[in-house]
Amino acid sequence: MLKFHHVILIALVVLQCPGKGQGAAINTVRQAKAAEMLKYMNMSVDPCEDFYEFTCGNWNRYHSAELENEVTTGLLETLQKSLDEKLIEILSTREPRDTAIDKKIKDFYESCLNLPAMESSYSQKLKQIIAEFGEMPALVGKQWQEGAFDWLQTIGEIGHKYGIGIITGAQVSVDLADNSVNRLYFSQQDLALEGKSVYTDKDKTVLVKGLKNVVASRLMVFLGMDAKTAIQTAKEIVEFETALAQGVDEVQSVSDFRDLVTLTTLDEAQSKYGSELDLKRLVQLTLGAIPQLKVYISESYTNNLIKVLKRTPPRHVANYIFYHLISKFLVTIPESQEDLAINCLSGMKEYFSKIFDNMVYRQLKSQDIQQGIHLMWHKIKQAFKDALDSGHYNWIDAKTRQYALEKLEAMQLDIVSYEDYDFSSSYEDLKVNSKDYIENLRSLHAVGAKQSRDVINEPPQPIDLGDDLSSTPSYILIENSVKVPVSLLQSNYVWSAHFPNAFNFGVLGSLLSHELIHGFDDTGRSHGKNGNVLEWWDRKSTENFNTRSQCFNHQYQGFIFHNKHLPDMPAQGENIADNGGVRLAYTAYLKWLQEAQGQKGVMETMPGLNFNDKQLFFVSYGQLWCGDVNPVYRQLQESTDSHVPDKFRVIGPLSNFAEFSKEFQCPIGSGMNPVKKCEIY
Repeated sequence: MLKFHHVILIALVVLQCPGKGQGAAINTVRQAKAAEMLKYMNMSVDPCEDFYEFTCGNWNRYHSAELENEVTTGLLETLQKSLDEKLIEILSTREPRDTAIDKKIKDFYESCLNLPAMESSYSQKLKQIIAEFGEMPALVGKQWQEGAFDWLQTIGEIGHKYGIGIITGAQVSVDLADNSVNRLYFSQQDLALEGKSVYTDKDKTVLVKGLKNVVASRLMVFLGMDAKTAIQTAKEIVEFETALAQGVDEVQSVSDFRDLVTLTTLDEAQSKYGSELDLKRLVQLTLGAIPQLKVYISESYTNNLIKVLKRTPPRHVANYIFYHLISKFLVTIPESQEDLAINCLSGMKEYFSKIFDNMVYRQLKSQDIQQGIHLMWHKIKQAFKDALDSGHYNWIDAKTRQYALEKLEAMQLDIVSYEDYDFSSSYEDLKVNSKDYIENLRSLHAVGAKQSRDVINEPPQPIDLGDDLSSTPSYILIENSVKVPVSLLQSNYVWSAHFPNAFNFGVLGSLLSHELIHGFDDTGRSHGKNGNVLEWWDRKSTENFNTRSQCFNHQYQGFIFHNKHLPDMPAQGENIADNGGVRLAYTAYLKWLQEAQGQKGVMETMPGLNFNDKQLFFVSYGQLWCGDVNPVYRQLQESTDSHVPDKFRVIGPLSNFAEFSKEFQCPIGSGMNPVKKCEIY
């Protein structure tokens, strides 16, 4: 009987051993990919000095973010763009096989495309939504009655009817530290500019000014406000958000979350804050009941909120609330139908990401690609298991390594297809009119609000990451699983049976390995094999880990990007995953290569690319991170992205990897082969 790993080896080889009739087609596919890779390279650069420039030096000539009017360009963005085009095609086409839910979603999309016909009534419909909860001072002027305004009553009613959280709110969700129970969470305001420092740093004032312009423009276009009033109101709205931002907790990990918020009871929280912020009333208004659950609350945000509300004129607070309410119903109507289609898709993704993924999956699902992903995952897990079993990680105590093996064994990989998701139940109450997008959104928000209230009486459910899972693989900490988005199922981007496995492991393998390593990084180490918080690392191993992590922090601060050193980053999870991921993918590839050598039909080269198999792996990895950032958005990305710039996702890991220097014969002391190297996994 064949053992499982033998079956896997045969399957991987079979996928790359064409019959005679396939040979010409496969060679054509390889030639096209090789030509594409070659055009992005700058072969005049010494790969031992700057491997990113060597592999990606010509990327901007073909994919300038500024010229393409994109925020960023790169492989993952290309995948998403291609997926979006596929989605627009699906949503625009009626098929006999469409399910009842497919038809609803397509009607919803059609209603968005119909917005130009509603343009004259758009403003009135938005004002009607505001009128459900009161009056917006900027619209009614001196007629506004301050004494009749109760900000907490207003946000509570909005939360109850539409499930939209503004300033703060109450919601029930699974405990991030213990996935067996639900908790009541008091939410913080989602910041338009994401990072709190963006609102306060003097060198980022241009971003805040830009936000004011956006808000003012929206007030004029969508509510018909005169320019003077709109500009003044936008200024007040952004100033209020800037004040709120001072108390926002920037949570990068579950460990951050546990350090920054307090787990308490509602009675205790009410006793502490109730005289100035009636939390029980907010919960009752929003959820219609007081759940008997423990409560997570941010003391920093709550204390700051109380102070900000005391010094802010109520009319400013009211304008802020109603602006954020209508912002959930806005879609910019561009001149071209093509641009409108993109805007409609973008707006609907926030609500329909799961059904969108399922629609695409039903069209794209390919046994070859899915099998290729799962087989590669198996090889990567086996490579990490072998490393843990060996003496390679002897800086980790044997008992800790043993539990790491158990966690690795329990870690699962899932393709985000939502094949078994009950869409009929989720959208049963959604009323859709193919001609009225605003009414459709009202129905959708009302359905979502009801579902949020119903969660009170339901068992804990996995966190819904929505659109976050549609573009990039993700390690889900509290599930101990890696989710693979449907975008990766598209042919010939990150994997192909027609490509050398040097490419497949260098790109898809590195992405999967990166996510696996997250299970053992500075945050993953604090969660066990079932996804719950667990301190399973011994003291000495933890000390060794922290020392090695600081090596990365010091090293990356030495890198210079746009004339500035990279900032101090105490949380090194992404750099740990980048470094460990490429090492792990390479190890898995070498194992496959060793087993496959001698097999008929295995060709680990690309026509026109003068690299051997191992060099091709590294070139493929380098091109995984080719990218460009629009200068307009660069400051915002630098302030909010936990990843280092793409350039250093290549230079950092490969300059720490002796095997890379060996294959490209880089002398010690060259840019890509420094004397001091950092390594954890």
